[in-house]
Amino acid sequence: MGYHSLSDSGGDEDSRRVEASRILELMTDLHVLGQLNAKERNFVDKMAQGFPVTPGQLFWLRDLKTKICE
Repeated sequence: MGYHSLSDSGGDEDSRRVEASRILELMTDLHVLGQLNAKERNFVDKMAQGFPVTPGQLFWLRDLKTKICE
């Protein structure tokens, strides 16, 4: 498996925010946020406030989605 640069998230700032919002909505709709540890929950809460999403943050959200939604 190859490694990807954290700067290569597959989109610009707007598309990262759209994807992050979609992941957060899915996690909320599935009522799986209780499966997160305190650090993860704090991160998700911060992302839900609407700040710009960095590539690294988007990768972490994707990982959390995989961890608890699949």
